Amino acid sequence: MDKAFRIKLRWLILLSTLVRILFANLLELGNDEVYYYTYALQPDWNHFDHPPMIGFLIKFFTLNLHWVNTFSMRLGAIFLAALNTWIIACIVRRIANDRAAFIAAILFTASIYSSIISGIFILPDSICNTFWLAALYCMVLIVKPKDKKEQTEALLFLGVWIGLACMSKVHGIFLWLGFLAYLFLHQRSLLKNWAFYVSLIISGLIISPIVLWNIQHDFITWRFHGERVSLLDAGIQIHFFLQAFFGQVLYNNPLLCLIYAYLALAVIKNWKYHTQHCRKEIAVILYCGLPIIFIASFISLFKQVLPHWSGAGFFSIMILAAVWIDQELSLEKIRTVRKVFNGILFFTLGFMILAVCIIHYYPGNPIGIKSGNELGKEDVSIEMIGWEQFAKEFEKIRSEDLEQKRMQENDPILVNKWFPAGHILFYVARPLEIPLLGEGKLQDLHKFAWLNNMANPIQIADDAYYISPSNNHVEAYEIYGKDFESINLRKVIQQKRAGVVVRKWYIYHLKGAKRVLGADLIKDHLR
Repeated sequence: MDKAFRIKLRWLILLSTLVRILFANLLELGNDEVYYYTYALQPDWNHFDHPPMIGFLIKFFTLNLHWVNTFSMRLGAIFLAALNTWIIACIVRRIANDRAAFIAAILFTASIYSSIISGIFILPDSICNTFWLAALYCMVLIVKPKDKKEQTEALLFLGVWIGLACMSKVHGIFLWLGFLAYLFLHQRSLLKNWAFYVSLIISGLIISPIVLWNIQHDFITWRFHGERVSLLDAGIQIHFFLQAFFGQVLYNNPLLCLIYAYLALAVIKNWKYHTQHCRKEIAVILYCGLPIIFIASFISLFKQVLPHWSGAGFFSIMILAAVWIDQELSLEKIRTVRKVFNGILFFTLGFMILAVCIIHYYPGNPIGIKSGNELGKEDVSIEMIGWEQFAKEFEKIRSEDLEQKRMQENDPILVNKWFPAGHILFYVARPLEIPLLGEGKLQDLHKFAWLNNMANPIQIADDAYYISPSNNHVEAYEIYGKDFESINLRKVIQQKRAGVVVRKWYIYHLKGAKRVLGADLIKDHLR
């Protein structure tokens, strides 16, 4: 890479990494992040709702769970975001030139999805995106190699990266589907290369633990995701589609999406001109990216779809945009384009600053229920604040309970749903060394049903705690009224923001279990 652009790329990666580190320490972990802590706590070849790589990533950067805090949990995502910036620059450099590579790095950094959602928060996307981009790089080397040796090596590595992408998030399979579609339609000669078939075998071997685990567990992961995207039980839901559409626009930065829209019109108008030097590389990348965007958008017509489901697909558009901008960038436009890039980067920075300010200082609940037992419901701004303070208050209550012999040292916390169970585990049960057990439906507990194997179940006549935050409030009597002799509300703790109560925690004593609770729910499910 040209020295000037190499220096600029390094500074971009360094500064964006420092910004991510800062923000990572300003917010507590979200619902999904604390849930994926369970993957590191109890590693497996697969889990109820996702493959295992996110757990291994957390385990590595927390030093095998010997250094666990908000920052260490997110460190893997921050490190990989920096690496991903470099990989996407390498992809575009191979397709075009050094300037286009730096433009791609800017676009990646300006994307809220790639820079914040998967670049700060620890999610399966955080690690899947690394293997996704590595696979795209190999595809570029394959379709237009410098020599036969490079093509063969890239084919073999392609199987590794796609296999690992699938072990991170199941949508990694779109990479093979896109690559195969490209080969059959445009470059069938590659089907004669022995390395192609070895690559398929490599991917198959890498993802085989997912298949074997599901065979052992009645294909529970596939059935879970099948229910999430099933279209047979719902008509067209326009409001779901609009949520997904505008969610994708926001996640990928609205200013970037305007560039993408203009790019789409320009390319459609004159595809051959805009891809004349790199038609093969651009084609194979689009074959991998566009289908996941279209399919996620189609499903959203019938089901509620999370905007980040299609996040990796936008890397293909990002790469095409970088190549196109470089081609169209004449000398007299450089100053204007520089201002545009600064604008989209500062939009992402400003978005994060605004989000942090709302989360910490907004007086009340900006959205959701603002009063009653369900105070804070649907208010996402309280998801990443308040749990550390609650843990301190709960510790005081528990100390009083133990001192006055209301409860015993080994009395567990009982949970019935993966959220808020994740927060309760990470911020309360883990630091206070309190057993946590799940009792309820497997579809609600997810991984917490498996965690029961790490603690002794509640025996007849035993006691337990139950904690219900108002934003996910379910009365203890509704869930466990038939399972205990008595249920008493011990205390209600308030969470205030700017002097206004935004959430309450209801702490219950569950006294005298009538049956064994928190046992091996998996065996019961598989019977």
